Amino acid sequence: MTLSEAHKHEFKQVKRRLSAIQKMIKTNLRENQLPRAKDAADFVATSEEMNALCPKAWRMAMDNYMERLNVFQTTVTDGDQKAIADAFQQILDSKVTCHKAFRQK
Repeated sequence: MTLSEAHKHEFKQVKRRLSAIQKMIKTNLRENQLPRAKDAADFVATSEEMNALCPKAWRMAMDNYMERLNVFQTTVTDGDQKAIADAFQQILDSKVTCHKAFRQK
């Protein structure tokens, strides 16, 4: 496996873990519950892993995502469910924008 293939594989693995955690947080918020502290912490940590693996071509989009992640992290600490839901939705919107840009290339 070349370094490039290994990097792609690792990125896909992190992305899968991130998607699973994201689903848990979405479910909690949809049920008007705060995300579990462990899920929020795992989401932040896994997002940071993805940031470290991010190709240079995606840096601007990833920086935007990370800014939104910081807001999410702050709102989780504050415990305001509406603010958490809004911050999480901004992360999801950022992700959708990034994916659209990637697919257009």
